Amino acid sequence: MTWDLTTLGESGDWVSGGTPSTSNPDFWGGDIPWISSKSLTEFLVKDSDRRVTELGATKGTKLVPKDTILMVVRGMSLKSEFRMGITQREVALSQDLKGLLPSDRFHPMFLAYALKARTSEVLGMVDEAGHGTGRLQTDRLFALKTPVPPIEEQRSIAATLGALDDKIESNRRLVELIPGLIRARVLHSIEEGAQRVPVSSLASFVNGGAYTKHASGTGRMVIRIAELNGGPGGSTVYNDIDVPGDKTARPGDILMSWSGSLGVYRWARDEAIINQHIFKVIPSTYPAWLVFDRADAVIETFRAIARDKATTMGHIQRGHLDSTLIEVPAPEAVQCLDHTLGPMWERLLVAERESLRLAALRDALLPELLSGRIRVPEAAAVVQDGTE
Repeated sequence: MTWDLTTLGESGDWVSGGTPSTSNPDFWGGDIPWISSKSLTEFLVKDSDRRVTELGATKGTKLVPKDTILMVVRGMSLKSEFRMGITQREVALSQDLKGLLPSDRFHPMFLAYALKARTSEVLGMVDEAGHGTGRLQTDRLFALKTPVPPIEEQRSIAATLGALDDKIESNRRLVELIPGLIRARVLHSIEEGAQRVPVSSLASFVNGGAYTKHASGTGRMVIRIAELNGGPGGSTVYNDIDVPGDKTARPGDILMSWSGSLGVYRWARDEAIINQHIFKVIPSTYPAWLVFDRADAVIETFRAIARDKATTMGHIQRGHLDSTLIEVPAPEAVQCLDHTLGPMWERLLVAERESLRLAALRDALLPELLSGRIRVPEAAAVVQDGTE
């Protein structure tokens, strides 16, 4: 199947963003999401941690409508990933982003998928702007060739791939919701009676090892903080070395980074190797859902300790796990809560694993559909099997 081609630069109207003055409170705290390289983390762009007012939207940034394709063109993230997505509502964008308003030759979602399919090529266009900041060479981006199938074919391709993204989005909302429900139930139980215990008593905290040195390049992923925060990327290290079970991450395990960027994570990917600066948190007395919640509740305290360290990379020491206290519900309350919160915790892992599988299926179908090697009816059958 041969389709017409055009360049990405000629696929619509391009816009750049900006940042309203952060010193003017009248510009911030409104209802309009302000999308930056930091907040552009989902393909379906709906919200941001920062919002501008209607006044702020006229002061140095750029408003774009629903169905605008956004992409990061400058930022640290470009060194390992190409962040892009399509807006689901009107948003404002920062200067680190460019927006593409598709022409009427394109179904917007189709064009977004067409760009997503070229991620590897786009990352090859990134150079360095200084201080480790990646910069996308937009002249090369604009020159990318893009297929132009008939609009009905575009619509069908977008709908087929969109069915996978809809399920991924449903899982994402569930994954966001359940930890909040667990936190609310735990806090309510603590109000009725609690005990203060050292963080170290919640679980065993086992540090990873220096497994990136002399890595073979094959085998299991070596989990560093970058992989915890963004998943595997171009700089991810693989090693086929044998490591102890307590330095191995399996789906459902709890991990905690204790140096640099501190955080608590559920590992949902395939079995991997835990690098240094990351604890494997192994529950013993308490159930996993409570260990995760309480570790997450105290992580901001640990971040404050790390910031006070007079070193180049803030961190905590094992002694801080002993000296820092955290409230937990009474033992009988934990047992009672486990009947409902335990299955919720297990459902989280199911949703996260399913989303990874569906994303892999989507990414495998993308180039086949865009090239015409697979037609929509064949792909739709595969999608139906994958989402049942």
